[in-house]
Amino acid sequence: MTNPSTNHDAFLQRIEKALQDRGKSAALRKYWSTATRHHAYPILGLLGALEDPRKAILCALYAQHPQHKEGMTVGKAALALGDRKDGEHPFDRHFRRLLACEELGTVADPGDLAQQLHRFLQRLSSNGIPFDYRELHKNLNYWGKWTDAVKLSWASDFWQAPQLTETPTQP
Repeated sequence: MTNPSTNHDAFLQRIEKALQDRGKSAALRKYWSTATRHHAYPILGLLGALEDPRKAILCALYAQHPQHKEGMTVGKAALALGDRKDGEHPFDRHFRRLLACEELGTVADPGDLAQQLHRFLQRLSSNGIPFDYRELHKNLNYWGKWTDAVKLSWASDFWQAPQLTETPTQP
């Protein structure tokens, strides 16, 4: 029996290795446009992602923003995009839009979730915020069967209660 986290790690290592070639990286970034998506297909084929929309999306997102950092989940990365003021976070509406997504789509026609993740990763990239692709790989694999659990995990990381600081009691 293989360890699922080993599978995630091996796939991410293959993506990282492929993205060392700037041409392959550029071809994968073309995935997001219907007019140029066909340029990404040979690279997705080499990575074993041509028939799996979850892997194809992960490859294209990684090519868009290759800064990986464990623990920087969707919710935590979104939270890092700004500070809450008066109970509102500057990314609240966009995050709610991400949580409203249902359909993953196909390799040839990425669904709403893929498009919203792409938009999100573009924002992270422009702000220099790293992202946990290993966790996203797990989330995408759970999508469909445990979609609500994935969304609750993202929401929990984003709308976390502030940590209470204990004040010393005066005798």
